[in-house]
Amino acid sequence: MKISLSFLLLAALFTWMPGSISQDGAIALKASLLSNYDKSLRPVKSASTAVNVDFDMSLRQIIELAEREQTFRINIWLRLYWDDELLIWNATEHGGVDSLTIHSSDIWRPDIFLFNNIAETFGNIEAITDVTVTSTGRVTYFQPTIFTSACPVDISRFPFDKQECILEFGSWIYNAAKVNISTVNPAADRAFFTQNEEWILTGAPMKRKEEIFPCCPEPFVTILLTMQLERRAFFYMFNMVVPCAILMILNVFGFYIPPDSGERLGFFMTILLALVVFLQVLSGSLPKTSTSTPQLGQFFAATIALVGFSCLASIVVIRLSCNSPPSRPLPRWLRLLLLRYLARLFCMNTIAEEKHVVHPAKEGADNTADHETIRQNDTPNLSSDLSLREIVRPSREYSAQTQTREKKEEEEGQDQDEWKMAALVLDRALLFVVGLATIIVCVVLLH
Repeated sequence: MKISLSFLLLAALFTWMPGSISQDGAIALKASLLSNYDKSLRPVKSASTAVNVDFDMSLRQIIELAEREQTFRINIWLRLYWDDELLIWNATEHGGVDSLTIHSSDIWRPDIFLFNNIAETFGNIEAITDVTVTSTGRVTYFQPTIFTSACPVDISRFPFDKQECILEFGSWIYNAAKVNISTVNPAADRAFFTQNEEWILTGAPMKRKEEIFPCCPEPFVTILLTMQLERRAFFYMFNMVVPCAILMILNVFGFYIPPDSGERLGFFMTILLALVVFLQVLSGSLPKTSTSTPQLGQFFAATIALVGFSCLASIVVIRLSCNSPPSRPLPRWLRLLLLRYLARLFCMNTIAEEKHVVHPAKEGADNTADHETIRQNDTPNLSSDLSLREIVRPSREYSAQTQTREKKEEEEGQDQDEWKMAALVLDRALLFVVGLATIIVCVVLLH
């Protein structure tokens, strides 16, 4: 029993000792490497040697693209690789330790900045995580960070717009001869990217660029990350475009309300007020700029113009159809334009060709009265001729006045009917004009 227990203790001791020795060797190695290490100097043995930094990144999430402030926030995992000539050792001489984990604040790191940063962190990469160093001096640095950059937003095609936000990374003090930055992949990694509810990420290419700044004659290397974004337009289509399109359809069908009723003008004014409210809601979510007008704003403005035109057209039609007497005859050019050409064009020529004639019974009564008068005048009784003339004269004068008044009323009625016919034809023409304009606005501004 004692022998078995001794074997178990020896086995546990031999199992623990290599790990303990390896851990002690790593601690000693780390202390030895960092004892005379100056992290403010580039990790090269020759001052003419450039540090080659391989730049890569993984996109995690688009936090916000604020159109009003024209700012862009994104969560990125940076991946940086470079060779540190001062952190090289022989693994066999240090217990087989071939890699070390060192905090990033203890060694030299490339001073990568976001050049178009607008956050309070000045766009630098803070030393938060550790780095991994191999025995050959290869340093691997993974760092999560949130960047806030300036992003000019073009809203001319809102909400069907596509935006490009460019993030420019580079060394702040080292030129290309000191720190040479190059990309690992032509595009950022999107394997762990979280989809955004408002924007679709269509691409994230990366490009290396050398640029000479006015301060320094040497070129500086920068990495340009282009975030290609496309807006999800369903929210605006469902909440703004569809209601506006319904109001446009109601605006067209509003011409079927009879012009002589007082409801048409109030109907158009209600639609106009609803569109103004929608426009105010839209303007509250867009940047205050005078350089461009969003496509959705143009759609609302065109719709308001159509409804305003419908209100003006209704006023004209109501005025023509309610032309109270005494009225003047319809002008000849207007009669030709409306009652001949446009009436035939809109298949309303049967209304325009209606004739108004005097009732035959009235003519028969007038003729009978005249015959009676003539017969009375032809009476052979000469003695009563003077009396009969005196009696018939007021009757003739009254009959003449009545006929004149009836003829005038008939002429005014015919004029009034012509104005009403002209108003109906004009109303039909305006209906087709507004309908055609509505189709053109929808096709041009919603394509």
